[in-house]
Formats: sequence, C-alpha cells, structure tokens
Amino acid sequence: MTHAAAPGSVQVAVFDQGKVELRRIELPARAAGEIDVDVTAAAICGSDLHTVLGHRSAPPATALGHEGVGRVSAVDPGATDLRGDPLRAGDRVVLSMIRSCGRCDRCRAGLTMKCRFLFKYGHASVTEPPYASGTLATRIRISPGVPVLRIPDRVDDSIMVPAGCATATAAAVVTAAAPTGDEPVLIFGAGAVGLYCAAMLAGLGCAVVVRDPSEQRLAMLSGTGAVPDDGAERPYPIVVEASGSPAAFADALTAVDLGGRVIGAGSVSLDAGTVTVDPALLVTRRIRFTGVHNYTPDEFCLAVDWLAEHGDRLDLGRLVSPPQPLTKITEAFTLMQSGTYPRVLVRP
Repeated sequence: MTHAAAPGSVQVAVFDQGKVELRRIELPARAAGEIDVDVTAAAICGSDLHTVLGHRSAPPATALGHEGVGRVSAVDPGATDLRGDPLRAGDRVVLSMIRSCGRCDRCRAGLTMKCRFLFKYGHASVTEPPYASGTLATRIRISPGVPVLRIPDRVDDSIMVPAGCATATAAAVVTAAAPTGDEPVLIFGAGAVGLYCAAMLAGLGCAVVVRDPSEQRLAMLSGTGAVPDDGAERPYPIVVEASGSPAAFADALTAVDLGGRVIGAGSVSLDAGTVTVDPALLVTRRIRFTGVHNYTPDEFCLAVDWLAEHGDRLDLGRLVSPPQPLTKITEAFTLMQSGTYPRVLVRP
C-alpha cells in the first residue's frame, strides 16, 4: 500500500557518492515569496546524465532534474507568474531552471543566465535552501525570482516538460541566429536542442538540414519540416552546432558561408575536447560566432508559447520516452544513457 507523503515530506532523486537514489527530506515552513509545486512530470536531461556519469562537477547530495511541470500546492496571496498573471493553488505551471538577481552588472546587460549570484535548479544540494531544488521529485520549492509560467491543461506534460531547458535553449539559439525566414540552415546534432531548433527554424520558413550520425535520431525530424543532410557540400548562411562534438564544431566553421553566422550551443562540458582553429578562417571570411548557454526569461516565454501553439501539431510528445516511475529512477537513467529518446519522462 502506498502512503501519501506528509505535508513537509518530499521525495527527491539525489546523486551522492557516485550513485542515484531516492531520498526523503523534510522541508521547513515555506517562506514568503516561495512557491511549492507538486511535480506531475519531469524529464531527465543530458546535463543530468553528465552529472551522474561524472562529466561535470556536482555538490554532495545533488537534487537532480531541472525540467518539470506541476501544480501549485502553496503560494502567497497576490502572487503572479512571469507574465503578471495571478498564481493560485491548483494552477498548472512550468518553471525555468534559472534564478538570477536582476540587479548585478550581468543581469543589467541582459545576461541573466550568467548572473553573479546565479542559482540553477537540478545542480544544487538538498542540504541548502530551497532544499527541494530538483524536478525529479514529488515536490519542488521555487524561490523568489525564478520565472514560472501558467500553462493550459490542454497541452500534455510530454510536450511541455522540456520547456525550461531544451526548448528554451532552442529559442535562445533561434533568437541569436535571427533568420529572415528563408535562409538555408545547417544544424549539427539531432538531440533535444537540435530537434527543437530544427522545428522552430523550419516553422519560420528556413530550409533546415540536420547532420547527425544516428539514423534513429534523424528519423525524429519527420513532420518538423527539416530534413537530414544529403551530404552535398554547400555553404550555409546560418549554422547551428548543437551536438557538443569538437569535430562538429570545427566542421561548422567550414560549412558556414562568407559573412555567415555560427551559433554554438552544444559544447557545454569543459572536458568535451578541443579543436584547432585557424584565426584567418574567422577573420578573412567575416564569420560571426555566438555562444548560447541557457536563456533569458523572454526566451523561456517564447519556448512555452511555441510548445503550446505547435506541440500537438508537430507531435512533439514523441521526443520523450513513455513515463517512468520516480521509484525506478536508476532504471530511468539507464534508459536515458541508452540514447533511445532525447528525453526520459519521469512521473512521481
């Protein structure tokens, strides 16, 4: 028989001492401005997998997960979401993974994702406030300053769950690429970010080609308007590197047309490898390079709106696995490591 958790008792997927386990923690009373959300669905991201595999540093007892959808269980009277809409208990919401101060020099310059006092959900310890800071949990506590958006019930969890990471990052890539709507675009990588970028850019009228060694992943382009690369050598005015492969990064610099734009979004691990670049390639061909890591609140809004409008039509729920129970979190990580799905869906 399953017993409901006590009001302050939360189950959290924790990475500690080299292993993933479910841990029950007791939350203190909610402080003013904090929002408690009962998680209905979360997704395992590639970053979660990097943490578990030791490819990135992590504090002891890391609360895992930063993509999630849920329902508000406790909130202050008069609270609002990112758009200024009222927030009440029972509202269905999706959250950003980023808490920024909004006051430092980086925030004032629009680099809220690089705030000097940045806090990222899914990357902090359960021993520090707000304690329940991972979406792979029964409940998450959202601190003041974390962007939260109400979402319609008509959009399935499987479509909306990646909004706070993969889809918002894709929105940031599209913003940086600034297409006029009809340019050819080459994307390296058909992981989650690459697939969302492909669908967004194709929806804007771009002729999108995607290069990836996995036929299984390329098959997921079906219905997005983007197509697999045919191997023809041609220059592209916009090239997106979303794979994280150093070799793909080097290829992106040679594939871009004179005066073109390269948007790098895949190389986020410091130990991913290095490439040798001839500076004359960048200088004489007037190549513009922009790195994209995470996103702004506006790009988060763009991602949520895009999923709400196009998610059903594009059948984007197929990009996540069938639901896996939180009680089998280690098996869920094994499924993520298999590469069968860009995202693994987890339900408490």
